[in-house]
Amino acid sequence: MTELESLAGYALDRAKIEDTVAAFVLALDARDIQGAVGRLAERVTWNYESVTGRPSAEVSPGELAARWHATIVHTDASQHFLSLPHIRVDGDRARCVVHARVEVRLSNPGGSPSTSTNGTYTFGLVRAGHGWRIDSVTMVLLWNDGNSRIMELAAEKGARE
Repeated sequence: MTELESLAGYALDRAKIEDTVAAFVLALDARDIQGAVGRLAERVTWNYESVTGRPSAEVSPGELAARWHATIVHTDASQHFLSLPHIRVDGDRARCVVHARVEVRLSNPGGSPSTSTNGTYTFGLVRAGHGWRIDSVTMVLLWNDGNSRIMELAAEKGARE
């Protein structure tokens, strides 16, 4: 393989990885849970320990879909802001690290209607056919602002409906 072919292959992989990550978070914000799940591998290591205190766990896309159906779909809105992707490809594996700010809104009688989680996401990806699937998500929290109970309140709202 020539250097030019190698660079072209990396550029194509990079574009596909960025597209996979963007499609995943855009689907979540649009409440398109199936669209988000469609970007995932068969098993996903989910690590939000720095945000929730719960340890990292390997879960299925179906388990994540159930979580999102119980929480995020019951919020008024969410928006994931991701920037500055740092991507490394090693054969059929890749890693994409981005700055992240996640805003979630939910009108509620218990305080502020919004929360903001700020940190970095590290997405692990595995090559799947001509594209990529996310097989790990790690959020490293830098700081939170607002009502830290928003997702808990959304789950309570969902349980009532």
